[in-house]
Amino acid sequence: ESQGAGICARLDALSPATAPHKFYVAFRYVAPFADDAVLAMRADGITRAIAFTQYPQWSCTTSGSSYNELWRALERHQLQDTFEWSLLDRWGTHPGFVKAVSSAVHDGLARYPAAERDDALILFSAHSLPLSVIERGDAYPAEVAATVDRVMHASGLRNPHLLSYQSEVGPVRWLGASTETVIRQLAARGQKNVMVVPIAFTSDHIETLSEI
Repeated sequence: ESQGAGICARLDALSPATAPHKFYVAFRYVAPFADDAVLAMRADGITRAIAFTQYPQWSCTTSGSSYNELWRALERHQLQDTFEWSLLDRWGTHPGFVKAVSSAVHDGLARYPAAERDDALILFSAHSLPLSVIERGDAYPAEVAATVDRVMHASGLRNPHLLSYQSEVGPVRWLGASTETVIRQLAARGQKNVMVVPIAFTSDHIETLSEI
């Protein structure tokens, strides 16, 4: 809700002709669901809408799944022709996002002693996916890597950096290497300073916060 309010405030200032702007939240596995959002939109008389996924990088398991559920919700309530949609379905290399992450990286490095700052390793951590999804051609690993590349370029830093993945669950094979494993390996080789940068989230919840 805080993110939505901030977006609307900026849109009202940037585009007063289309103001006031409103936001609606739809989660996949907890209320409010997509059904709640589209019904509220209908009640408010909305006719034009932007479906803005909060996953910066595309995956069929995240952005794709969320959009499919949105379309199903519209069908369930016979609202397929009620709204004119625009989609923001991937934005992992958008200059604004890259600048924001780059700024956070600089802020994090500033916490290290000046003499050790240039040698601190930056470990970007993204949510993992089962390898079976990747083997079907999901673009997620390439999109995450593109984000990391843009962030490092924009930051102007020469620090060593790596990309790892978190949130492995169950017995299936997952995209790796895992963040936990990489940290253990870095410790074993004597890497003193490691800064973990979540690169695939725009808001944290108990799962990602606990893992980080």
